[in-house]
Amino acid sequence: MRQIEFPTYKELLKDKRILYYIERADYFLERMGYTVHGLSHVGWVAKKARELLLLTTGDQRLAELAGIAGLLHDIGNIVGRHDHAQSGALLAYQLLKNKGFLDDDLTEITFAIGNHEEGTGEPATEVAAALVVADKSHVHRSRVRSFKTIYEDIHDRVNYAVLHSNLEVDRENKVIRLVLKIDTEISDLLDYFSIFQPRMQMCRRASKVLGYNFRMKVNGKDL
Repeated sequence: MRQIEFPTYKELLKDKRILYYIERADYFLERMGYTVHGLSHVGWVAKKARELLLLTTGDQRLAELAGIAGLLHDIGNIVGRHDHAQSGALLAYQLLKNKGFLDDDLTEITFAIGNHEEGTGEPATEVAAALVVADKSHVHRSRVRSFKTIYEDIHDRVNYAVLHSNLEVDRENKVIRLVLKIDTEISDLLDYFSIFQPRMQMCRRASKVLGYNFRMKVNGKDL
């Protein structure tokens, strides 16, 4: 296993230029009416993606690359929402290319970011798989920008109904589990699956790449 000689995602959190790109991407998404995609979101994704790879593979280098991919995965939204994964991959490459990363590191990160969206992405590597599972699992009321929108937008209503979300890794049974607590007075469980089914299917494919099965536990019940 190669020694890590590049900055970790936590160290990149001190980089003012990277923070600027994250903040601007979230600004444009807010103007378009999307949920929060700023530092609270990408920080959560970075942390969970790194943890997933550490627990499933034990590879420190790949885990750090997953964390970095998680931190930068949404910056393509400064270009536009459509194909933001691909534009974000190219932007991430430009931001990181002079920071001590080898080409192997950069290509791992760019592939993961370029393949994190359902419909266009294929999480064929461990880094990409960890990013996909972490990103698609981040559903929580803290991502809703305004209480008023929960009556108008099903995505905001479902997010607002989620009181708790977390990822658990059961290494003995080879299961990655998304644990949710949902207030069904706000949103019916069927609403969740009606809009997030493609994301959960992508999580299943991604988990298989890591040698695991993807499962869910909602309000204490295994699904």
